[in-house]
Amino acid sequence: MKATHFGFIISCIALLSCTATANAADPLNGRSLSKQCSVCHGKLGIAKDPEVPHLAGQSAFYVEKSLKDYQTGKREDRRMTLMVQNLSEQEIKDIAAWYESIVVTATLPE
Repeated sequence: MKATHFGFIISCIALLSCTATANAADPLNGRSLSKQCSVCHGKLGIAKDPEVPHLAGQSAFYVEKSLKDYQTGKREDRRMTLMVQNLSEQEIKDIAAWYESIVVTATLPE
């Protein structure tokens, strides 16, 4: 590989890592923001209502996409639309990171 190509690749990697750091999700902020979610989805993301999904342990990608879909109207639920309408993109990332960070374990029946 030519030295100029190598330098270009290193520059691209550095730029991408700076961008990733600047947009990094903050699960601790997400925990604070998720207090509004706990009314329906439970304090730790485990819902008591069988019609409400658990959020604990869900992938950040899934939670983030779902919240954005409620904001844009791709998904419809009166309560969810009201809850997410004023969330910023960073707040959505933080909430998604919080729920992803919760470890859920399962026990198989004997």
